[in-house]
Amino acid sequence: MLDLQSVNFSQQYIVIIDAAIAAILGSIIGWERDRAGKSAGPRTMALVGSASAAIVAIGAVLNLNSGFGDPTRALHAIMTGIGFLGAGLIFTNRTGGTQGVTTAATVFATASVGVAVGLGFQLAGIGVTLIILAILRSTQVLESVPRRNSQQLSP
Repeated sequence: MLDLQSVNFSQQYIVIIDAAIAAILGSIIGWERDRAGKSAGPRTMALVGSASAAIVAIGAVLNLNSGFGDPTRALHAIMTGIGFLGAGLIFTNRTGGTQGVTTAATVFATASVGVAVGLGFQLAGIGVTLIILAILRSTQVLESVPRRNSQQLSP
């Protein structure tokens, strides 16, 4: 069993700092979704990112201090849990199409940012955040081009 006094304050501060960094990155991703008028905005994405970072960082600290913590097991649990959260965001509409798939994928991607930051890959977390934003912005622009063209062709 882990002696709680063996977890020093510097390790706990690192967990908090990682969670804060992941929350900021998650809220930036959520801001983009909110700006696009989609669900799961800054608060949701900040919570997903910070919780993911905290869970794997705590697993890493436990592994260092006692040898029984395993951040990769925590990582698997996070991704499974995020799958359930994402599934709740996907809906089938009356025309037979689906909505919320991109938002669910964005929640999953935000969890991966949190995991990266929580494992000490802060730069990678920032880089993945930029990649996510680039994907969301560029594809949104590309998706709007056919809609504009079809609207111009309509009588």
